Amino acid sequence: MLTRARNTYRDLFAYPRERILSDEQEGEYWKARRPDGLSKLRPWQMSRARIVESALESSAGPFSIGDIGSGGGAMLRYLKSRLPVSEATAYDNDSASLADAEGDGIRAKRIDLRDANAYADIESADYFLLFEILEHLPRPEILLESLKEKARRGIFFSVPNTGYLKHRFRLFFGKVPAQWIVHPGEHLRFWTIRDMRWWLGAQGFSNYRIIPYRGIPILNKIWPNLFAAGQLVYVPKNEK
Repeated sequence: MLTRARNTYRDLFAYPRERILSDEQEGEYWKARRPDGLSKLRPWQMSRARIVESALESSAGPFSIGDIGSGGGAMLRYLKSRLPVSEATAYDNDSASLADAEGDGIRAKRIDLRDANAYADIESADYFLLFEILEHLPRPEILLESLKEKARRGIFFSVPNTGYLKHRFRLFFGKVPAQWIVHPGEHLRFWTIRDMRWWLGAQGFSNYRIIPYRGIPILNKIWPNLFAAGQLVYVPKNEK
């Protein structure tokens, strides 16, 4: 109970760090996000992994998966252990993360997602994963369009739900949503679930699934725009 109260206070009133880093050192983001290592799925990541597993367990296999912004490759390892994944490729710009990801049948490729020209280096795959990536880019539409051409079956991506009750309360108390870890400039784009429907439609996507997750149980299914902390989107191939 005390821990929950402490976490609630932090979410509503505190800031992620007392001191903002002066520059973005290589690997600093992942060190702060995963101080206990990069090889295990945390609860948020496990929630996303189970959604993908449920969506793909009836798909004809084998199939390949590319994980964009993979970190240490824990997501790919989990999916390889549960699904008929024939090829798994981890894409990231952090050398330490890629070193952790490589092995156990996972290929590692370095890519700087801030450079749109680098998207040409992403190889075609049956499915792509982009978990908590698009909000870090100034023009995520470019990456999504590129992957739409390279994905043979579909794309999964997730972003925070900025309409979540916690973020609304922060605004009520005079503070913007605190979705960063080491620097406030980490997130450049923001979506509520209602925004996401508009955004996908504005790009011409007509068939997709928005799956709310985390947040306040039960209520996150009844009123997801207010009570779901995250949103995971599945866009099947050839449905634009």
